[in-house]
Amino acid sequence: MEQQFFAVTADMVEALRGIGISVTDHVLYLTITARGAYRIVPVRQANADGEQNEYHRTKEIGLVQAVDKWVRLFTDQENRCYKVFPAPAGRFADPTWPDLKPARIFKLAFRDKGRLLDSVEHPLFKKWVARDAK
Repeated sequence: MEQQFFAVTADMVEALRGIGISVTDHVLYLTITARGAYRIVPVRQANADGEQNEYHRTKEIGLVQAVDKWVRLFTDQENRCYKVFPAPAGRFADPTWPDLKPARIFKLAFRDKGRLLDSVEHPLFKKWVARDAK
């Protein structure tokens, strides 16, 4: 199943709540594969009560470890968490990160793809409130 994430400006949180849609906080991690493909991985943060799903908690632990070394994240479905396996030393060359500022990465990932909900005029918001989005 494909899942898409959307960034939401602070002004839109209340508008979305008004049509029955809630938002959640995520931290975004820029990742790179051993073959050089870049990806943004969102990790859902704890809710207002401070509770966080074990999948999300262990995924973030692995991504933080991956800042300094190559790791593999493995979904441990039996225990409902991620397992983190460091790659053997010297197995992969040091990653080559893009020379882009975080704002540019965000723009490429969200704004340029129409995935930034910043107005009630956004086509997706109009669709959700059953207006004609065409």
